[in-house]
Order: sequence, then structure tokens, then C-alpha cells
Amino acid sequence: MMHKPRIGLYAVYEPPEEGWGEMEAQLDQAQADLEAQGLEVRRAPEAVGSLAACERVAAWLSAEGLEALHALVVTWSFDHYTVEIQQRTALPVAVRSIPGIRSGSLVGGMQLNNLLHELGSEYRLFFGPLGDAGVAAETAHYLWACAIRRRLHGARLGVIGRRTEGMTPTAVDELEILRLFGVRLVNYGLDELLERAAQVDQDAARQAWQAVAVGAAQVLSTQESGVSSARNLLALQELAREQGLSAISIGSYPRCQGTMCLPIALLNQQGLPCGCEGDVNSTLAMLILSQLSDLPVHFGEMLEVDEAANTLVTSHCGCGSPALADGNGYILCPVRLAYSGVSVRFSARSGPVTYMNLVGRQGSYRMCAIEGQAAPTGMVFEGNPLKFVLQTPFRRTWRDVSEFGFGHHWMSAYARAVPVLKEFCQISGILGVFPDLNLVVNREAR
Repeated sequence: MMHKPRIGLYAVYEPPEEGWGEMEAQLDQAQADLEAQGLEVRRAPEAVGSLAACERVAAWLSAEGLEALHALVVTWSFDHYTVEIQQRTALPVAVRSIPGIRSGSLVGGMQLNNLLHELGSEYRLFFGPLGDAGVAAETAHYLWACAIRRRLHGARLGVIGRRTEGMTPTAVDELEILRLFGVRLVNYGLDELLERAAQVDQDAARQAWQAVAVGAAQVLSTQESGVSSARNLLALQELAREQGLSAISIGSYPRCQGTMCLPIALLNQQGLPCGCEGDVNSTLAMLILSQLSDLPVHFGEMLEVDEAANTLVTSHCGCGSPALADGNGYILCPVRLAYSGVSVRFSARSGPVTYMNLVGRQGSYRMCAIEGQAAPTGMVFEGNPLKFVLQTPFRRTWRDVSEFGFGHHWMSAYARAVPVLKEFCQISGILGVFPDLNLVVNREAR
């Protein structure tokens, strides 16, 4: 689930220059601007105006567990200060110049911009008056993307079972995921999981089943199926704890229909992104989106489009988190088609939604993301239907889906996340297609 990026804020200045006397008030405003955008700000105990101060601030920032930096250029200042801080912290930096004809902030920011570009450092240059909500949001989007990218590096994604036969686009490039995103895949056979589940205490599984059943609007699955699913859930939880997993992909179709739906739903509810059908790229998409919403991510497919109303319905067979249910609650029932086991059935709640597809392998990773507003819908599909009104005409998205070869699994997050995802693609070097913005990022990466 979402937690705030931790950002290190510091000021750079040169004492002989004009304007630094207002520095504390400017830092107060910069901090307030970032915090209003949902960031956790750790402010350096002093400004950087000398080599000694630079060394102290670099040491302090290095010890704070930060995910990105924000340098406020109060006046023209020596460019090597921020370079040395970056070298010590190995963190990306948002550089902010502010208006003032006599301060030289604009000059200092541009000078630093040139140097960081030549060095190939990860940074972004921003300009505008402090207190400007637009500039603050733009800066925050970049810092959020930097934090997500940092969180991915070193993450472990459990892959259990194989991908679905006949679903070739879900084939995964394990080395490219490690190289490009820093995420290591940890592979397990389905038999290993089932062996572990068989050892789960029956009473513990029964209690876990009752805990979810008591909250359901209706229970149509048998006690036996519920306890069996609960044993799988407890085995997955144990595995995730032992291996420090950040997400899990389960090859659940067709063998596991009705036996892994509930575990997937509840793992997502507990803050561990979990995808099905062995689609690792979609699970990676869920991990990314989970950083941007306090609600679990919805795994689905684009099932129906109403061009006149400019709406689409996305759903899967019953692995959605109960937390996403609308006011009618959720039903525990046998999964469609197989008519066995336990699935979680509900129509999804209303709210702002970002819809995202992530596909690719070596040299071809690409993301498409659009925004919309989830609207009330009935049980139009026996699973977890989520209906939303698109922000731009559906045909624009369909044009891009066709041109850039996007796939069939689309993840939904209850958040307006496109600006952050755009920045994420930019800094990750992958193709990003954003129909709402009529924008393609890193087209050369195609």
C-alpha cells in the first residue's frame, strides 16, 4: 500500500550574493509545498554555503533513509555542492530555481542543470515562485516516480507455477526485469506451494476462512472449499514472510480455478500485490501502482466498451480485494466456468481510477496508462466488474493500443496516477504512452 516518499530538502546559496537573508522563510514555504503534495520532507539542519557545510549536510542526508533529494537554489551558488551530495547519497535530485532578478537563482539552477546533464546524473530542473501549487505538483510527480523506482530496486517478486498455456504474451524476461527495474524474480513450483499448504494447521485455516466469511454479504461456497483456500492463503503468507517478497504472481489458470482466487484477493487486501494467470509483468504493474493508492490494485481485462457513453468495463473472475467492493459488499461463491472453489464476487466502488498496461521484454518494455472516474455498475460480469468513464475518447486509447502493441491484462488503481507514471517511464527509459496527454515518452525506446 501507499506510503509517502521521504524527501531530503536542502538549500544552496553563496553568502556574497543577494537574497539569502530570506532563506529560512523560503525553505518553510518549499517544505509546506511538498508536504501539501503528500511527501514526507526531511529538512537539512543547515544550508549549504561552504564546503564544510556541504560535507555535514551530505552526511546528514545519507543517514536519513531518503528516497530522493530536493535542492532549493536560493542564490547563485557553487555547482559542485549538489554533485558532491549526490555522490554521497546516490539519490536523484529535483533542482528548484525561484524568481528574483538579483539573487541569481535562475542562473545557478541552469548552471547546475548543465553540469548534471553532462555527468549523466538523475535529476530534473524546475522553476517557479514558491507557493505555486502547479510547480509543487510537477515537482512532486517527479519525486514520487523517483521513490517508486528506488523501492523497486532490490524488491523480490515471487513467481509460483507457470504462465497460462496459450497466453504467450505473458512470457517473461527475468533478466530484463532485473536489469531494468531492479526486481528479482524468486521462482517456485506450484507443487512446492501445495506441499507447504498441506502442512498448514487445519484450525488456523478454519479461523482464517471464518474471518473473511463473516464479512461477506453471502456465502455460497462450501466450508471445505473455504478452508482449502485458506490453507493456500496461509502458506503464501508464510512464504512471503520467509523470503521478504514484495509481490507474488501465481500461475492459477486453469488448474487452480477457485483455489487461488481468495488467497490472491486477500493478499492484495493485506498490502501484498498479487496477480494471477502467471502474468509477471502485470504483477509488476500492480507493485508500481500499489505505491500510489491506499486501496488494493484491481486485476482485470477490458471486457466491454460503450463508445456513446465513453465507458469501459474491466473485470476478472473473482480475485479482487473485498476492500474494492461497493456498498453491496462481496459474495464468496464458486468461480465462474469451473463452478467450484471460492471466488470473491462484487461490483467495484466509485472513485478516480488509473488504468494501466505493462508489457515487454528485452528492449521493448512499454506502459500505457489512462485516467477515468469509476461509476456505479451492477454485476454485469460474474467477477469484479469495474466500470469507469474515460477522460478522453476511447478511440484515442484504442489507436495507441494497436500502434504500440499493448496486451490484455489491465491493472486499475484508485488514484490519479498518470503524471507520476509519465515521470516513471521517463527516468526508467521505457516507452510510455499516455492517451489522455496525447503524449509518448521515450519513443526511441520502442
